[in-house]
Amino acid sequence: MQKKYYELFFIVEERYKNLFLDFAFDLGIEAIEEKDNGVYIRSHESLEELSWALEIFAQKLTTTFNLNHKIISNLSLVEKENKDWIQEYKKGIKPILVDNVYIHTTWQEEKKNFINIKINPALAFGSGHHESTYSCVKFLQKFSKSKLRALDLGCGSGILGIIMAKFGCNVEICDTDELAIDSSLENARLNGVDFHKAWCGSIDKANGLYNLIVANIIADVILILEKDIKNHLEDNAILILSGILDKYSTRIKEKFQDLKLIDEMQINEWCSFVYKNNKKDKQ
Repeated sequence: MQKKYYELFFIVEERYKNLFLDFAFDLGIEAIEEKDNGVYIRSHESLEELSWALEIFAQKLTTTFNLNHKIISNLSLVEKENKDWIQEYKKGIKPILVDNVYIHTTWQEEKKNFINIKINPALAFGSGHHESTYSCVKFLQKFSKSKLRALDLGCGSGILGIIMAKFGCNVEICDTDELAIDSSLENARLNGVDFHKAWCGSIDKANGLYNLIVANIIADVILILEKDIKNHLEDNAILILSGILDKYSTRIKEKFQDLKLIDEMQINEWCSFVYKNNKKDKQ
C-alpha cells in the first residue's frame, strides 16, 4: 500500500451535485464520498487535472443554466497519509428504495420481498440517485409488463433496462457511449437478466416498433430525436421522457403534443413525462 494519497474536496449546490458525480465517474474516478455537505474524491494518482476539469465543468454549467453565481466552492486538494479509503467510500454509498424496487451496490445485501437491482458504481455510470432516474423507476413499475418490446434509450448504467427486464419486457438498449453499453451489460449480468439487443448509437439504428420506450436523457437530445422516437412507437405504446429541466418542459410538451400526456412528475427542477401513442384518440 502506498504511504500517501490525494484528497480533493468541494461543495456544490445540491441540485447540481449528481451532474458533478456523473462527470467524475465518467472520468474513471471510483472513490467518491458525499460527506460534510460536500464531496470527497480520493486517489493514489494526482488529482490536479481533475480539480481543473471540475472548475471548467462548473463554468460551463453556469453558462448553460444562465446562473449569476458560482455553483461550486471550497475546492481544495491535499496530500494525506494513506488508509483504506476504498472501504470509507463504500460506507458513503446508500441504497435507494423506490416503491417496490430496491437499488443497491454489489457489496450491500438484498432486501427481501422487493425487486432488487444490483449496481456496480465503479462502472462509471449513474447509480440511480438522480431525481430523473427516481421518476423513471416509479413510472416503469406502473407501465412495464411481460412480453412488451421495450427500449432503454441512452441506457447509462442500464438500471432502467434491467428494471424492465425484471418485469418481463423484451429489452433493447442503446447509448452513444460505448462504455455505457459495457457498463449496462455488466450490470445486467450481475442481475441475472439479458438484453435482447444492445448497440452503440441512438434510436436511428433501431428496427421496428416498441411498446415501451424510456429516454432518461437531457431535453436538447430529446428534442433532436423527437421524430425518430415517434417513428418507433407502436400503437398504444408508452413513452417515458425524463432528464428534463423545468425550464425546458414547455418546449418538450409542445413537441410531443400529438401524443397523449397521461402522467408527469417533477422533483426539484427535474421533470418527467409519460405519453401514450393512442391513435384512436387522435381520430
